[in-house]
Amino acid sequence: MSGISYKATVKDADMRAGLAALINRMENKQGFYKNVGEHLLNSVGDNFDNEESPDGEKWTPLSPVTVMRREKQGHGSTPILRVSGALRGSINIAASDDDVRVGTAKVYGAMMHFGGESKGYMKATIPARPYLGIGADDEVEIFAVAEAWLID
Repeated sequence: MSGISYKATVKDADMRAGLAALINRMENKQGFYKNVGEHLLNSVGDNFDNEESPDGEKWTPLSPVTVMRREKQGHGSTPILRVSGALRGSINIAASDDDVRVGTAKVYGAMMHFGGESKGYMKATIPARPYLGIGADDEVEIFAVAEAWLID
């Protein structure tokens, strides 16, 4: 993933310790991490649908210049980060026995996530629109996946 991937840590210390204890009991950690990755893929899709970060913060609206450019190109009022759907469609997972990485190989993925100064043909300031990461709801779900993984 040359575009962007992330390594996230569960913020709640008690939950992090409990999750570590559950993971240490697992025989097939890669399968667990794959299930977590699949959940996070769905979560990233929700972030795109809701136009918000994993923590629920709304993305910066499109600038009037961007809206006008899209309309001139025949895209109408397409949602933020989804003119073609290529970025959202490129999100993938890579699970191992030690972790799961969620990200995209799209080179512009990092700019769309973190924002910054575009040096391309637009030469504009791109606002950060985080779409990758783990929100509070994801932390709870990951813990539930770990518990279910040990029961099954």
